[in-house]
Parts: sequence; C-alpha cells; structure tokens
Amino acid sequence: MRLNINLASQKFEDTHAFYVRWGASAGLVVLLTIILAWLAWSSHTRSVQSGKRIAELQRKIAELDQKKREAEAILNRPENHDVREESRYWNGRIAQRSFSWTQLFSDLERIMPSRTYVASVQPETTLDKRLRLKIVINGESHEDANNLLKRMKASPTFLAPTISTEAFHPGQKNSPGFWQFDIEADYRAVTSIQKNAGTKEGT
Repeated sequence: MRLNINLASQKFEDTHAFYVRWGASAGLVVLLTIILAWLAWSSHTRSVQSGKRIAELQRKIAELDQKKREAEAILNRPENHDVREESRYWNGRIAQRSFSWTQLFSDLERIMPSRTYVASVQPETTLDKRLRLKIVINGESHEDANNLLKRMKASPTFLAPTISTEAFHPGQKNSPGFWQFDIEADYRAVTSIQKNAGTKEGT
C-alpha cells in the first residue's frame, strides 16, 4: 500500500492561475480607464468647440442687431420721414400683389361651412411683413363662425384666427336674419410644391 504525504510547511496554491486572473482584471481596469478618459476628453473638446461656435454666432447676431439699430436710427430721422413712409407703402403694395386672390378664395372655399359666405376680404401688411386678412363672414347661426374658426386653426394657411366682432342682423318681413362675423387671421399661401410635399409625407 502506497501513501502520499505532503511534507511542505504551507498548503499548495496555484500562483500561476492567480497571477493570470489578477493580470486580466488589472488589464481590464486599465482599458476601461483609458476608454473613459478618452470619452471625457472627447466630450470636453466638443463642448469647447460648441462654446466657441455659440460665441461666434452671438457676436455676429450682435453685429447685425447693431447695424439694424443704426439703419433704423437713420430711417427714423425727421428728414427721412417721407422716404420711410413711401418705403412702407410700396412694401405693402408689393406684399398685397404677391398673393393670388384666386388661391385665397380657393383656400377659403375648402374650409367654409355650409350656409355661410364671404362678404368681404381686406388684406393688410403688418410692420413685421406679415399678411393680415380681415374677413367679414355672414352665416345663419353663431355655430357657423365657431366651425369656421376651428377649420381655420387646423389649416396651415390661416394662422392665429380670431373673431374680432360679431353681430346679429334681424331680417325684414319674410326674410330671415343672419349673423355677421369679423375674423382676423394671418395668411400664408401654400404653394403647389408644399401641397405635394405634404401629400407625400401623409402617404
């Protein structure tokens, strides 16, 4: 019978496997540290570049604002009053001629409720170059105006519509009365290209 006796003073340990595991763990920690350091440096670099870009854009905006104020100051001088008013007049005329009456009434026809009709339309150009419409609508009931307002709000053509005044006009003898509403809205004509693009996006 054969007996195996360990005469060593300490228990046997596989040091090679221990150092392999320790080295792999240390290497993984070093690799993760390098990756995190690179990500932090990259993020810092992008942040610095974005800050410089924002500062440059703010500088350009400040320069444009300064030029705008200088131009307005020159235009607001008393000796330039006639030139300013003439400029506003012709800008308004150009803006009014730039839209199609046919397209406007076509846009209105698409959203008009039944039993309502347009009594008059007055386009105006605001100081910030927007085209403002003042539309007088006649209808049989007060609900007609509410329905029209909802349809205008859902349309990309008529922006920020509001009812400025409303009044009921009683009829004469056998003719029924009618409601009249004054509606104001910004008008933005939708071109055929925009309509086709919207149709394609919808499909």
